[in-house]
Amino acid sequence: MQLSEQEIIRREKLQALRNLGINPYPADLYPVKHTSKAIKDNFEEGKKVVIAGRLMSVRDQGKAAFAEIQDSEGRIQVYFNRDFICQGEDKTLY
Repeated sequence: MQLSEQEIIRREKLQALRNLGINPYPADLYPVKHTSKAIKDNFEEGKKVVIAGRLMSVRDQGKAAFAEIQDSEGRIQVYFNRDFICQGEDKTLY
């Protein structure tokens, strides 16, 4: 089997991550416990949930950001507050 140039580059990057001790597919670290439908049906502010899906959109509004995640049961919007995520003056994580 002959690989294309793009496939060769991707495999080299994958190996470089592994050489650094980084798991490029860390899905097993965060087992999914909720679905978008279950979260919406049993909403509780402040409750921690673990969801997996496709990131469909991101809207950054400065101090706030909104993202929409789609999973097998629907879509859900999430809200991020810059000052909550990055407390203090350093906002590089945001």
